[in-house]
Amino acid sequence: MAEYIIRRTFQMTIVFFLFLVFSYLLFNAIPGNAFSSLLLNPNLPPDAYQRVLEIYGLDKPLLERTQMYIVNFFKGDFGYSYKYFPKTPIELIAERLPRTLMLFSIVNIVAFYTGFFIGKVLAWRRGSKAETWITVTSVFSYTVFYPWFALMMLWVFGYKLGWLPIGKFLYPEKWYDAPFDSDVVFTSMIKFTVVVSLIQFAAYLASRGIESLSLRRNIRFGSLIAIFIGSYFYWNNGEALIQKPYASDIAYHMILPVMVVTVVAFAGTALLTRTTMMEVLKEDYILTARAKGISQKRIRDRHAARTALLPVVTSFIFTIVTIIDGSVLTEQIFSWPGMGQLLLQSVLEEDIPVAMATFSFVGVFALIAHLLADVSYSYLDPRIRIKSQG
Repeated sequence: MAEYIIRRTFQMTIVFFLFLVFSYLLFNAIPGNAFSSLLLNPNLPPDAYQRVLEIYGLDKPLLERTQMYIVNFFKGDFGYSYKYFPKTPIELIAERLPRTLMLFSIVNIVAFYTGFFIGKVLAWRRGSKAETWITVTSVFSYTVFYPWFALMMLWVFGYKLGWLPIGKFLYPEKWYDAPFDSDVVFTSMIKFTVVVSLIQFAAYLASRGIESLSLRRNIRFGSLIAIFIGSYFYWNNGEALIQKPYASDIAYHMILPVMVVTVVAFAGTALLTRTTMMEVLKEDYILTARAKGISQKRIRDRHAARTALLPVVTSFIFTIVTIIDGSVLTEQIFSWPGMGQLLLQSVLEEDIPVAMATFSFVGVFALIAHLLADVSYSYLDPRIRIKSQG
């Protein structure tokens, strides 16, 4: 396994280098640049535009600029933003990333668990009326035109009913006298979400090897009680108590985008799980397990679902990869100032340092996710471990 990881890491380094070079060349192929508007200003001296190009190094040949950028990139020097000068791209990413992670981490976790559970139940109860209706609903949710669906949900719940806020990610009047920036609250909420997820995952691992169904349920239910009690004490003590009303404001503004994206995302997971489970249930080892008298629930959850999880995990990991670029539409529609908006604005305004830093972040994220997907296969499917050892 160690040799495989080293080999894959070397391959990913080469791929990332090529990705970096071609991305930079493509960005520079866009006509004009971020400072072309200076030519339209009659109040500036004639040489102002040329002086700005010299300051940012844009007067040099393209190949020389590409070489300089690659060298500086691996030194950790991403330059300065053209639009938000003197901020660096890293400062802008650090400011926007918590907002996107908070929104889409919740969406992905809820959509994955909900979709996987519904998908395996649908496959197990195929042919029933409930399976037909839920499958049709999932197909509609998965194939619906997302911008139309999001705007309709905004119109219904935000405008007509007035239940949820629209056009902002917090109430400015509530934050006017806040003792800290919103990014501090976002970071605290992300840490809290990570801890809760780890507790749930630990409870799942602890209960996997237990034969008694009632004991497994008690362990997982006990973890939920522990999370509930821990959440109460966490948000009612110390600095978290001060952040609580501001965190509640952010959570309130997250309800609508989380609901819309989850409805679309979970349907894909449910349909993929259902299709894969139906194929797995035809395998010989499933028939053997039934012949041995193993309980139907154990066959479904321990034998069929685990094998069906492989393509679902791949889809889930690739969904995580697309958090940044896939958030462009969502953040534009719901006015959520995260990485998606930053990426779109930097491309439209030709802010190459910010755009390249954002794309590079997505590239690294994608390569690491591919490696994690390969490693997770050997954990989920013993047959892969046997082949790799042989």
